Amino acid sequence: MRKWLRIVGIVVGILVALGVGVLTWAYLTASNYYEHTWTTHDATFAIPFPLSAADASTLAPGADPAVEALARAVGRGKHLVETRYSCNSCHGRDLGGSTVISSPFIGVWAAPNLTTGPGSVTQGFTALDWDRAVRHGIRHSGKTSSMPVTEFRAMSDHELSDIVAYIRSLPPVDRQMPPVRLGPLFSFLLATDRDATLVTYTIDHQASHAAEPPPLAASKELGQHIAQVCTGCHGPRFSGGAIAGDPGMPVVANLTMHETGLKGWTEADFLRAMQQGRRKDGTEIKPQMPWRQLGQMGETELKAVWAFLQTLPPVEKGNH
Repeated sequence: MRKWLRIVGIVVGILVALGVGVLTWAYLTASNYYEHTWTTHDATFAIPFPLSAADASTLAPGADPAVEALARAVGRGKHLVETRYSCNSCHGRDLGGSTVISSPFIGVWAAPNLTTGPGSVTQGFTALDWDRAVRHGIRHSGKTSSMPVTEFRAMSDHELSDIVAYIRSLPPVDRQMPPVRLGPLFSFLLATDRDATLVTYTIDHQASHAAEPPPLAASKELGQHIAQVCTGCHGPRFSGGAIAGDPGMPVVANLTMHETGLKGWTEADFLRAMQQGRRKDGTEIKPQMPWRQLGQMGETELKAVWAFLQTLPPVEKGNH
């Protein structure tokens, strides 16, 4: 009997040692991915963008074009932050930062303070710094961040400029957010499938960005531009499915016209879902979908997204 207990103890000890070894390897490997230093193209744009000739021609006599340009940029930026790009979903209503994930298995992720107050990560940011942070997933230090840049990669210079102008206009928030802390499950996922977890490794950091977004119209071109923010959850093919790594995240909807997706939906059904949080069958959309923010987009923007979704090839749900 003692012999068998000794054997069982040895086997258990070996398994525990292997488990500890694997987790240690995963943590060290994952942590190292965050330490990579990146180089990017040299992006530059005005903050705010100056008025176009057409806009300048509409100014009242004696109006200051620079003052008017800033005021209009702040207004557009507020719309982009609160609706189209939903920055406050992660960074908090005051953009002073908030905890996005806190789990002993996954880890702790806090979206940082973007205001000009103490604890801000954007103090002294130039246009290039904003470009690297938002569209490349790179921290001010040049190292990897957890910013979901696939959703913001298509953001134009003008949009980013407007967003920065709005953020700089906000009251400063005194809030220091904690750094990323990797949990064992996320460490293992990152160590074994880096590119699916840290998208900074998957994009071309030398590619240029559009200066302007598509014109405001219910067009598939504008819809495709806006819908890039959906790819973080719905996938590059917009077919939805389970999201790896977060057991609390519901299965994501298929946005293609497949029978497991939006087949049979009308534009009115889509607008109701986005504006009221209810599907075609009347059931409520789960709160993880930021429909309250996205639904505040103008009807033209929402119709543009619908026009784009109708052009997608039907794909079975989950087949990213």
